[in-house]
Amino acid sequence: MTLRRQRTTRFVDFVLALIVGLATGPLAAQSDDANEDAGSAPEASLETQSSDLTGGDEVIADEVIEPEDEGWIDSGQEYAALKANEMTQWVDNFFGNDERDLEQAESRLRLRTIYDWDQRLDNEFKLRLGGKVSLPQISKRLDLVFRGEDMDGFGSEGAEDRAEDRIGLQYQVGPREVSKHRFDLTVGFGSSGPKPGVKYVYENAFAEDLNFRFTQRFIYDLGDGAYGTSRFVLDKALGDRQLLRAYTRMLYGEETEGNEWSTNFSYARGWQGDSGRVGATWVYVGAEGQTEPYAYVKNYRVGMRLRRQAVRDYLFWEIEPSYNWRIDEPYFDREGAWKIELRLEFLLFANPSETVERQIR
Repeated sequence: MTLRRQRTTRFVDFVLALIVGLATGPLAAQSDDANEDAGSAPEASLETQSSDLTGGDEVIADEVIEPEDEGWIDSGQEYAALKANEMTQWVDNFFGNDERDLEQAESRLRLRTIYDWDQRLDNEFKLRLGGKVSLPQISKRLDLVFRGEDMDGFGSEGAEDRAEDRIGLQYQVGPREVSKHRFDLTVGFGSSGPKPGVKYVYENAFAEDLNFRFTQRFIYDLGDGAYGTSRFVLDKALGDRQLLRAYTRMLYGEETEGNEWSTNFSYARGWQGDSGRVGATWVYVGAEGQTEPYAYVKNYRVGMRLRRQAVRDYLFWEIEPSYNWRIDEPYFDREGAWKIELRLEFLLFANPSETVERQIR
């Protein structure tokens, strides 16, 4: 108990010191908030426009409306950065990346119904709500957030990410313009009470076709104590609506089994059917495991996600078959099992006048 109190005290001291350091951001941005409340000119934004189809595949537009300020990267590298980030944004927005949805300027919600069939485990039906609702009446920096699924993770089979509370609040610290760096103060709500925390995001384009993103979160849970999660994503754009991704996530804390980790490599390709509905295919291979009390790989997995717009622009269906080589406990025999997930998603936007194609980009 004494050791746990010491760990908790050190973590709280660290978080308080970090929050005090970040507090300079809101002070520097007070004039920006004042201008926003007074109805000043709108923020600079990035928009892309759809182009005609070539050979059955949708071509990403080269025309980009660049921000007036140069807050993201120096002007000499800005175009390359935007070009590298364009494919990453399309894949994340189309497949539904919670982290991306939480950083959009407007409200965005995804309501998913999920049926999970597994050859060895119990079948499961789930309902998930992901995305955010802006709260401009209170503050233009404050959002009510909902967390659905980790599109790059292993779902219910992966190490439980205690940072992914189903509902919470986030407050953006520092300038709101597009930037390489983003800080958020967060608070989630669970059975043990509120979970205060902080999130940091760094994103940069190493080359015109290479994009890197790092996300770090620290949380304090009244029941489980202090813990954190780290995500590393490296994307390489191969062409029009084609992307290679390397993804790694690590979870660590007072109650975790050492470092609980998952990693995968994936290939995504977007396409358009004869009816004009947009679709995409996501093929992946990965593994997950832990380091204590025994270091071993819990599961190897290979699978594919097929996703497409249905009878309405805001409706999507998805099927994900996969094969898993699991081990229940260290030194047990590894067993294989098929798994199939079926999803039906309703996509809701704050601005329904824009096309879905524009908004998912």
